[in-house]
Amino acid sequence: MKYEPIKQKTVVAQVMEQIKDLIASGKYKPGDKFLTEFELAEMFGLGRSSIREAIKIFQHLGVLESKVPKGTYVCDSSNISKEALTWAILLGNNDFYDLMEFRLVMEQQGLWYLLVFRSDDTEFKQGVIDQLQEEVNQMYQAIELNDHEAQVQADYRFHQHLISACNNDLFNSIYVTLNVFLKEEIKNAEENDEYIVKSPERHQYLIDTIVEGDYQKATDAYRSHIHNVQEVFIHPSEATDNT
Repeated sequence: MKYEPIKQKTVVAQVMEQIKDLIASGKYKPGDKFLTEFELAEMFGLGRSSIREAIKIFQHLGVLESKVPKGTYVCDSSNISKEALTWAILLGNNDFYDLMEFRLVMEQQGLWYLLVFRSDDTEFKQGVIDQLQEEVNQMYQAIELNDHEAQVQADYRFHQHLISACNNDLFNSIYVTLNVFLKEEIKNAEENDEYIVKSPERHQYLIDTIVEGDYQKATDAYRSHIHNVQEVFIHPSEATDNT
């Protein structure tokens, strides 16, 4: 077996690993003031230029934040750069089908929050249902006005409400990022005349399963819905309504 020569990591890459280890160890938590360039240079036995470059990269990613003249602080997860997340997806060679499956996982978690984890919180559940119903109403109105863009946006917001039920900032950021990649494909799918007409009806069925409170039935309905969107995109002439 032939092996490729092992390439030595750059100094900056090694500095970044050391900084990551410092934060991962729990020694520096979100909100804590981080070490100065001088302190890091002393700790690692390096010049400050390499330290400065590594710090700038972490600042761009949203891991560290410079607060002049106070110093550099560790950020929380909500500050992580959406651009970094976008590039991670963009460079991951993910196709439409995979991204839709990934979205489905987040929506299933939203269903679990609604129907299992917070099943006794009727006010929370009804609030989400009201949001979903409003989007379906917007879909019907958009069809009447022949406003394709408005229907696409209502569809997008419908699923966003369900994912937001998880109260997970990372999920919310991922969904916004996925929308960048999926928006045109969803538009193409909804240019199918039958899909456009039946879209509000399908989404209404999803709401009905949530109102019933049957988690398995709701999950099956969402899987069927996502599968239908995939089929409309991949095989427009063969797609059927599965709800």
